Amino acid sequence: MTTPRKPRNLTDLARQMNVTAATVSLALRNSPLLSAEVREKIQRTAAELEFSPRAYTRRTKSNRVKEKSGLGPVMLLLDDHGEEDPVRDGIMPVVSQNLSRYGIEHQYINQSRLRENPELLKEFKGIVFCNDLKGIQLPENYPGVQVFGWEARGPALDRITTNDDEIVSLAVEYLCRAGVKRAVIIWQRNMVQIPRHPRIACFLERMNELGIQAAPMPFDREEPDFSGRMKELISSGDDRIGFFGFNALCGVKLCCALESLGLLRKYSPHSVLVCDKSLLLNGFFPRPAMIDLNLPAMAERAVNLLIGRLGKPEYPGILMLQSPRLLLSQEQL
Repeated sequence: MTTPRKPRNLTDLARQMNVTAATVSLALRNSPLLSAEVREKIQRTAAELEFSPRAYTRRTKSNRVKEKSGLGPVMLLLDDHGEEDPVRDGIMPVVSQNLSRYGIEHQYINQSRLRENPELLKEFKGIVFCNDLKGIQLPENYPGVQVFGWEARGPALDRITTNDDEIVSLAVEYLCRAGVKRAVIIWQRNMVQIPRHPRIACFLERMNELGIQAAPMPFDREEPDFSGRMKELISSGDDRIGFFGFNALCGVKLCCALESLGLLRKYSPHSVLVCDKSLLLNGFFPRPAMIDLNLPAMAERAVNLLIGRLGKPEYPGILMLQSPRLLLSQEQL
């Protein structure tokens, strides 16, 4: 049995454990964003491999302790599952950093704890959370900002989400430029919570309108033979096929399947596109093209929305759409 080598850096350890560098960083900082099980697994592996991350000194413009703004405290609401989520993990830590920058007190609270004790909301002046709430009802005029999500918003709740129409336009243009004759969109079933997700439905519709046969390919998290289904799909028609991954985790599933079939080099340079910029995808060669949702900017805008909402809770809720951009490597240009 080969002994795992000592990681050179945090990214190296993340690749060895098949997680993102962000997840490793959060685990080594004992972040509540991850479940205890995930944190302990990463911390145990790091200790066994004698890995110690470099210590970084945070620079500040002043040695003064930043005064509290008086706008808080704010609740940062976390989902209960410990599954890796590159989007959530790319947003919530940045929200926390920006709240600290403005001197706004905040605290992480798990959804299960809030469900058990709804009175906790009275201890906070506002809330920030990702995706739709599960079994939690916010008071009608409770100030808050939601990142992503589909359910109806309360009158005092702002939302920032991605512009799926622009995402689909980028995907369709990229794959058409590659000259594909067929296309498939891949997503994990438990990730899509609404019957007709616009990123999926609009992609299929627009490709078919252009005369390019497009098909959905959902999969289950523990599906044993996704590669077999992929092989069958590719062999069922014209091999000039384009692949669109719903997000980074779906992109990893797709790239792993193509790699196992010996087809990643054939398709990835020009015919594989993933809707997410993530370190998860950088380990593949050639790596797929990516649509960058600019999660740090989304997190920063969420905090700015919250600050305005705390000051004017009576204003109507705002829906803000974040524009994506296409990221290409030199060989994909």
